[in-house]
Amino acid sequence: MASDDDELQRLRALVGPSEVDYRQLVDDLAASSSATRAAELAEGQLRGELAEMSVQLARARQDQDTLQRRREMGPAAYLGDVAREYWVEALRPALGRAARGLGLSRGS
Repeated sequence: MASDDDELQRLRALVGPSEVDYRQLVDDLAASSSATRAAELAEGQLRGELAEMSVQLARARQDQDTLQRRREMGPAAYLGDVAREYWVEALRPALGRAARGLGLSRGS
């Protein structure tokens, strides 16, 4: 019986793993590939969130700088700055959209 077991071990060493072992290796490969894809997806989502947070931080810093600057202004300068911001961010873009809607351009 021992010689049969020795012969079986010798043949396995020559041939390689059994079919069951091969199926287990294939299953392990599929599971590890799936885990890798899931990890890469999570990494991409985290990178996207980090980029979004960086943009939000930059905007918050701009707002903080604007508020700090306005706090040091007098009333007339403050109103002028608010009016300029309203013109730049709201009125001018709206007028441009309306002009384009009417077919007007800057050159005409």
